[in-house]
Amino acid sequence: MAVRPAGDFKITYPQDMALLDTAFNRWGFLLLVGALVLAPAWLGNYIFLLTTIGVFAIGATGLALLTGFTGQISLGHAAFMAIGAYASALLTGGWGLPFLLSLPLAGIIAFLFGAAVALPSLRIKGLYLAIATLAFQFLTEYTIIHAAGQGLGAISVRAPRIGPWVMRSEVQFYYVLLAVWLASGIFAANLVRSRIGLALMAVRDRDYAAQVMGINLLYYKALAFGLSAFYAGIAGSLWAHYNRVITIEHFTLVTSIDYVAMIVMGGLTSVWGPHLGAAFVTALSQGLRIIAPLVITVLPAFAKIATPLREIVFGSILIALLIWEPGGLATLLRKLKRYVDLWPFSY
Repeated sequence: MAVRPAGDFKITYPQDMALLDTAFNRWGFLLLVGALVLAPAWLGNYIFLLTTIGVFAIGATGLALLTGFTGQISLGHAAFMAIGAYASALLTGGWGLPFLLSLPLAGIIAFLFGAAVALPSLRIKGLYLAIATLAFQFLTEYTIIHAAGQGLGAISVRAPRIGPWVMRSEVQFYYVLLAVWLASGIFAANLVRSRIGLALMAVRDRDYAAQVMGINLLYYKALAFGLSAFYAGIAGSLWAHYNRVITIEHFTLVTSIDYVAMIVMGGLTSVWGPHLGAAFVTALSQGLRIIAPLVITVLPAFAKIATPLREIVFGSILIALLIWEPGGLATLLRKLKRYVDLWPFSY
């Protein structure tokens, strides 16, 4: 008869602090990575969907660090994504820098802008901070439109190149994105468990108490905004090289609202939340594009709501999720795992 321990026992500190601390988590993560690596084989022409999810998951991870773990509201996240996209386009096109160099540089440039936007956060918070970031969103859109001088800030982007290898196919770009996606997720998961992450959460829970304990509010708020912008800049750079042509229409206020929806639906205080939220929002958007014409064909009376259908469905799902489970999809999955572990008992 096999003997199973009644729980997960850890006898050393490194075991207790491991990121994947149980066999279930380790094997689950390996299976997930394996599925992502083999995705081009089983998704085929729909690999673009996973590429889109990966790009927005990277950007949503940055916003989760800012809003979920630091408590700073931002409605201008798409502006930092735009800064990274246009910076990468200019670095590779105008200056001739290689893609692997322009990618981190775009993130660093966005980081500097994010740190500058964070300066008012020491004086204002909540709704006033949200309005300040919203103003930055509109200011960025205005500047790009007038600086580019080509319609709505349209600019072409070179195909990403790694040495002599030019990535022209969707699959080639996907594997580069996957490496960045995994690296950014692992870094964020370790960051929130470090001293910096604990300081950010202390600022979120009670900033005055955190300041009394010796935490520099301006430094950590600026760092949170900078890290959030860095992730958005990386996502913007990848998005620019993936689309090969970018306009300001890719980075409007609607995109910023989508980012907020991603982290709320996924789970504000979960490292898995941004990825789950990005997958849910992207899949829902693509699904509605397919379903809406079919619904209109069968029921022509619904043609009037076809255009705002996405916003109606998004709003309804978001409200229902906030009422049913404010913790988002990550909490729902955690509860499901616990139910399966305890089944058929409820305790």
